[in-house]
Amino acid sequence: MSNKLTIWLVGFSGLFWLSSATAFNPSSQQWRFKVFLDEQIIGYHTVTLNPNKTSATVQIEANFDVKFLFFTAYRYRHNNQEIWQNNCLQTIDSHTNDNGDIFYVSGQRKQQGLALQTHDGALTLPGCVRTFTYWDPRLLQAKRLLNAQTGEYLDVDIKPVGNEPLVIADQEIAAKRYRLQAENIEIDLWYSDTMHWLALQTTTESGHLLRYQLERFPV
Repeated sequence: MSNKLTIWLVGFSGLFWLSSATAFNPSSQQWRFKVFLDEQIIGYHTVTLNPNKTSATVQIEANFDVKFLFFTAYRYRHNNQEIWQNNCLQTIDSHTNDNGDIFYVSGQRKQQGLALQTHDGALTLPGCVRTFTYWDPRLLQAKRLLNAQTGEYLDVDIKPVGNEPLVIADQEIAAKRYRLQAENIEIDLWYSDTMHWLALQTTTESGHLLRYQLERFPV
């Protein structure tokens, strides 16, 4: 198994469907994914969305522990808060402990673009910047995405794969499958007919299957 499960692999922002209008759903929502490495449960990924009329704050937390016998062979902690407005990232504040390696990304939108400070230095990204926002199906039209753990701005290619139903909390849900590819990345995503994000799956560098299982279907 690769000793890193970086945040671009595990889905970073929530799964809230934004309408084509600028207003957000006024009620707070939370989703919780159970995360598996092969058949072993290694942790949870929780997303909390707090919207108002024109913007939303998204709080993301991921906690993974890969155990071998009585020892923790790998530990991952990620916390990230993002503020979104007009479908673009306005601020980001993420902190990650990837098995002892520390990463951070802090940014705020200014006139010239999204000004970022990361563990590797400072940069400014022009235009409307998006993270790996699996929670917003408009991600499926994205050409570039910001890695909320490392600050890398990656070219991506996302294509439909086909229809494939999923079982969530003993309920079969009609789903559409998509594949996201970038440099050294291939991630499969599932969305419901109403475009709620339902699942994620990828293969680690050493061939292990990493997958997200939604604990309940959002209503």
